[in-house]
Amino acid sequence: MASLLGQDTVRRYWDATCFLALLNDEEDAPACEHILNEAKRSATELCVSPIVQVEVVRPRRSPRPLPVEQREKIRAFFENDYVKWRTIDRKISNGAQELCWEHSLHPRDALHLAVALDLECDLLETNDGGLLRLDEEIPSSALRICRPGTIGQATLF
Repeated sequence: MASLLGQDTVRRYWDATCFLALLNDEEDAPACEHILNEAKRSATELCVSPIVQVEVVRPRRSPRPLPVEQREKIRAFFENDYVKWRTIDRKISNGAQELCWEHSLHPRDALHLAVALDLECDLLETNDGGLLRLDEEIPSSALRICRPGTIGQATLF
């Protein structure tokens, strides 16, 4: 995959759906697990924003938060050194507003995309259709928006 993108380390932004795939052992869990192992050995950068840590507690369209018994597991995960953080500041907020207007995005999705663009990520990995529809639609950006492990799949496994 790194050779596909022409560099040694791929910078990925994960939204909450990737973490939820791992937590809930969903269809994309094996690809997410592989990417996570790459991040642990510094073969890829795994980037997030604070909204991801909060969003993972109560998945979209879920009537209630995940069981409180998962609290420590979730918090511990986000404390790993291989998870790279980008705070949401005025620059990100302004960018997210523009993305909402330009692409009719939900504000949370716009925040994820604004952070990925600001960090100059190679990939924004998600299972969210609202974001996936924007792959290769952001002018002046090489960011690819895809499901976890989709790009370069053959080199992942």
